[in-house]
Amino acid sequence: LKHAAVGKTHPQLVRVITLYSDRSSRTRTCLQVETTNNQGSHQYQWDHSDIEWKLSPPADMPLMEKVKVKAAAKTIHAQCVMNGDAIPPILCPKGGKAELEAFDAKNGAKIGKFGITTNRGPSAPCIDETLEDLYGIEPGDRRFGGPGIAAVIYMFVEPKYRGLGVGNLALEAIAAIQTVQGCDFTVLVADDDGSGKLIDWYKKAGYQLAPKLQDLFGSPGGKFGSTMVRPTSVRSDIFAKMQIKW
Repeated sequence: LKHAAVGKTHPQLVRVITLYSDRSSRTRTCLQVETTNNQGSHQYQWDHSDIEWKLSPPADMPLMEKVKVKAAAKTIHAQCVMNGDAIPPILCPKGGKAELEAFDAKNGAKIGKFGITTNRGPSAPCIDETLEDLYGIEPGDRRFGGPGIAAVIYMFVEPKYRGLGVGNLALEAIAAIQTVQGCDFTVLVADDDGSGKLIDWYKKAGYQLAPKLQDLFGSPGGKFGSTMVRPTSVRSDIFAKMQIKW
């Protein structure tokens, strides 16, 4: 993913990233798939044109801090407009965590929310072992920090909108954010109450089980689910297909 850093920063925000893309080809389409909902009717899979994404401070951020962050974001936006600069497609709140919200592009209804980390987190011996086991990547030189790790903290889609592919689109949007932030791998804890369905869903999205990370990510012995990991990457044209407000 090619990107260029803009030489501006703000005390309430991490670095500004500009990615140039052509949005003129965005169209609203639905793809019919061979699945059915609980009533037996055909389901249609959404794409990014069906969703408005919004990147916000995490829910647990103090109110006054949220006000400062939002004011800073508006300032950055106004400066870009006044100077004729491209508006960054992604601008992450300071603090290393954020909430990605999804809204129905047709009626504005909130359809999901997703908690993520946005900083390039440090590696650890168990991470190095996992990456070598799963991907054949030998541990890097610690002087250079090793691989950068990000996380998905939670994912929630409103029941009415499940089965439309919103979760898969959210994983793409999250990967785009974390790729821009320089993260190499994304880790999550999948809790499906032992059914295996959620784990299988994540596997189809490219995640692999990572049992050596259970303790590090707060689920010793699988107490809160199974840790999974995948490389953090996106298609080069991702920002031509979606827009994330901030």
